[in-house]
Amino acid sequence: MYDLATKYAFYLSDDSEKAKNAFVLLHELEVYVNGAIIQSTRINRTRKLIDKNIRIARNNRRKTQRQYLKNKKDFSLTRLGCDYHFYFICLGQVGKLLKQLSVLLDDGDLRNEYLKFRRKFDQDIRNHLEHIDERAVGRIRGQDIGHISDFVNFPGDSLSFNGKKYPVNKEKLAELKTIYEEVIKILHDNHASKDEEFLRWEEREKQTWAVIKRAVKEYKSMNHK
Repeated sequence: MYDLATKYAFYLSDDSEKAKNAFVLLHELEVYVNGAIIQSTRINRTRKLIDKNIRIARNNRRKTQRQYLKNKKDFSLTRLGCDYHFYFICLGQVGKLLKQLSVLLDDGDLRNEYLKFRRKFDQDIRNHLEHIDERAVGRIRGQDIGHISDFVNFPGDSLSFNGKKYPVNKEKLAELKTIYEEVIKILHDNHASKDEEFLRWEEREKQTWAVIKRAVKEYKSMNHK
């Protein structure tokens, strides 16, 4: 989880209105990056629960049948599908916000990060899920394609739709984090660091943390004697 956006609240542009808008975009970008992290954790947890239940069912079918009759319905797959859906919504918002931020600040480096994001995170699945009513009757972008047999399935660490897999795993999450951290670095180097007030504030923050670290170190040293 990230808490970096507030550091740049007043320092992304000399124009106060642009600085305000840039911060709002960055703040919401961070919210949806964190949202994707949360959803990835939820998806992984639910997948493990489903795998555990499958193993139990295989090992003791009669007991599992009695348990099913008692509980009536297990909604794990429904929960998994909803968590996947919001994960892809978060990614969609990350892309939109990053694009708008690059346009607002007229920053080519941010634009490159946006293009990198688009290459790494296919947005087709978000569009499919947002227009699930059309997909249910075999229509994509106004064209009739017939019945879709692969209609939201969960092979391995992916969600699949219409024969295409969209992975949600540690590797994809690491890619998202890398892009966001690079965005922060670009904002720091290309914009905030040009503001002398920001540099003074940053130096004071470093000094404060240095004092805190020394105090903690001395406290631990005294308590180990």
